Amino acid sequence: MVMLKYKYSLKLPLNSYIYSKTNLKSLNYKCYLNLFIIPLKDFLKYANLFYLSIGMLAYDNDGIEKWKQRLLNYNFIFQMVNLNAVLISELIYVFLAITSGTNFLEATMNLSFIGFVLVGDLKIWHIWRKREKITRVVTQLEQLHPHSLEHQKFYAVDESLRGYRRVSIFYFGMHLMLIWTYNLYWAIYYVVCDFWLGVRHFERMLPYYCWVPWDWSTNFSYYLMYVSQNIAGQACLSGQLAADMLMCAVVVLLVMHFTCLARRIEQQVAGVESMKSDMVFLQTAIAYHQRILQLCLDMNDIFGVSLLCNFVSSSFIICFVGFQMTIGGEIDSLVMLMLFLFCAMVQVFMIASYAQRLLDSSEDIGLAVYNHDWSMADLRYRKMLILIVKRAQLPSRLKATTFLSVSLVTVTDLLQLSYKFFALLRTMYVK
Repeated sequence: MVMLKYKYSLKLPLNSYIYSKTNLKSLNYKCYLNLFIIPLKDFLKYANLFYLSIGMLAYDNDGIEKWKQRLLNYNFIFQMVNLNAVLISELIYVFLAITSGTNFLEATMNLSFIGFVLVGDLKIWHIWRKREKITRVVTQLEQLHPHSLEHQKFYAVDESLRGYRRVSIFYFGMHLMLIWTYNLYWAIYYVVCDFWLGVRHFERMLPYYCWVPWDWSTNFSYYLMYVSQNIAGQACLSGQLAADMLMCAVVVLLVMHFTCLARRIEQQVAGVESMKSDMVFLQTAIAYHQRILQLCLDMNDIFGVSLLCNFVSSSFIICFVGFQMTIGGEIDSLVMLMLFLFCAMVQVFMIASYAQRLLDSSEDIGLAVYNHDWSMADLRYRKMLILIVKRAQLPSRLKATTFLSVSLVTVTDLLQLSYKFFALLRTMYVK
């Protein structure tokens, strides 16, 4: 009953009571270079940037003007119509190629792109559908976020943000290089080989194989389709990157809170002050722990479907790209396929590594409770410790719905599944 009381009455547990009881001199900080307070929006900056590029807001922003909101809505409608039109044309191409028994290699290459587009499309739709819940999660994270320089030093906010930024820049940099290598390959080929060197006559090609009911290679519609596919590719990539980086930003913030709570519990020396002071500390820590756990549940509800699509599509992408590479081809196509395979692996490993960090940091709460100095504490205090340890033994996990709990072990399972699909596809091709 006491725990429930504090659960709903407490607003900023660590920022107020727990932090005020911390002995800062006992903390061994790394060099803290940041001289300014880091707002929560700095963690969400990259995700918001990619969502804005397709005219979407992942959560409510009361500060945006009406005319800007209207422009974003028009942009979003255009991007989604164009993306799905390109997707349908690619699906028709694959269907016709398989049913007619021709262009099998091109069809399998297109299946990799189609899987990528389908996942991007689904992620955009799912995040839009969960917008209200994302708004609530961001609001709660804003309430828990440390708002003074001293508190941010204790939380190591600067260190968390710098680590997240390094990973994010590498992640979206690799994917942007991938998508624009595909998108601009034929344009650069024309400029260098035909227009500049005059090596041979340029044969009009599009970045992705598609079907339309007219001959696009002989008229002006070629340029419109080329631009349309470029825009669709970037829109799909933006939807994928934004969802992944938004999820990883939330994970980084939750890991930061778990780590800070564990550190503070481990520093607690029970029995030195009054029993009431010890109980208030423990109740405050429990309430704070409950809030973090609830945010983990909300995060899984928001990103569970997109996570499942991530791992299923990555398995197929690795399979199809690996198949294309084993049957050979021109060197430029093989280089692009290797880049595509590398990006798919980076995506899986990044998500799995963040999921592992979340799992480990939530388990550390139980270790911190056991390791802190509780031997001189009141009996009631020690009994409550058992409940915290028991709850911490059920660590928070990043879940792809109810089907899959994500961790570094998931990478091994994914590679095994990809190899099975690859072996099946290879057998079908040989026969």
